[in-house]
Amino acid sequence: MRSTTSLMAVAAMLPFAFAHYNFEALIVNGEVTDAYEYVRQTNNSNSPVTDVTSTDMICNSGGLLSATMAKTKTYTVAPGDNVGFIVDASLSHPGPLSVWMSKAPDGTAANAYDGSGDWFKVYELTYSTINSEGIQWATYPSGTSGLSNFTIDLPSTLPAGDYLMRAEHVALHAASEVGGAQYYMGCAQLSVTGSGAGVPSPTTKIPGLYTGEEDGLVINIYYPIPTSYTAPGIATWPTDCVSHEANLEGQTFQGMCVGDDTASSDAASSGAVSSAAPTSTAAASAATSAATSAAPVAVTSAAAVVSAAPSSVVTSAETTATSAAAAATSSAASKCKKRKRSVV
Repeated sequence: MRSTTSLMAVAAMLPFAFAHYNFEALIVNGEVTDAYEYVRQTNNSNSPVTDVTSTDMICNSGGLLSATMAKTKTYTVAPGDNVGFIVDASLSHPGPLSVWMSKAPDGTAANAYDGSGDWFKVYELTYSTINSEGIQWATYPSGTSGLSNFTIDLPSTLPAGDYLMRAEHVALHAASEVGGAQYYMGCAQLSVTGSGAGVPSPTTKIPGLYTGEEDGLVINIYYPIPTSYTAPGIATWPTDCVSHEANLEGQTFQGMCVGDDTASSDAASSGAVSSAAPTSTAAASAATSAATSAAPVAVTSAAAVVSAAPSSVVTSAETTATSAAAAATSSAASKCKKRKRSVV
């Protein structure tokens, strides 16, 4: 039997640091915008937020500065449009990904909205599977250094108005104690057209969406090997579900609730390509954006990095630490059709 000392020595030799990251660019119907053109720029060198009571939880550090808000453009979209984010450089920590939205008060433009209103969650992505080697995160497909982009469909009944759309990734590599979770987020500014009559529910405030003591935020993901995982926060709207496979720009759109057998049938994907043709409203906006912005940024994955378990972990580090850092992706994703210009 391997001794505790030798196991800890092996774990200590593994790297403890990953690169930090940020949600830097907006994707709309296959068009990748420039970094911080429609997404509020941060000022913390891609570092995480660790205090759940801080207003930095809304749009990250610097996201509520008046100058930052004013210079960020607002993209016109329609309900049902395919939208998403480019990550700088990749989601290189294990943990869940979610997307939140908040409607600005009537008469307030997205670039003047501070996010103090109600927030609702439209997307949740957790694990692809949980097996004898631990949680295999859907945000960290096998053989990668983490997702470098993802897309979702806006709710078809989303009411018209100006919104903040907030991507959030919670890093759990050091979350064995309260306060150990790290939060990475970014806010895009959207103007939604149409006549959607949905009533988003449930809602919450930010800060206030977490206490920091939820089971999904205080967890040793390495040892003992978890047998289940529930993401923190409120349920998603309009369908209460969790996805177990990411939708990537340029690949076939799988749906908002992939692998969730409890989701209602109307949440299933129509099989449309993630970068489907825009609606007439969104197309006009995309054309305007293309005419006024530089060529889309090229996106590359950061080099793969291996996470180390906390020093308190006493387990088979050779097999567990590596598997906990990388999530297995399903065989279906590898067969997805790609567009002519694919962002990976």
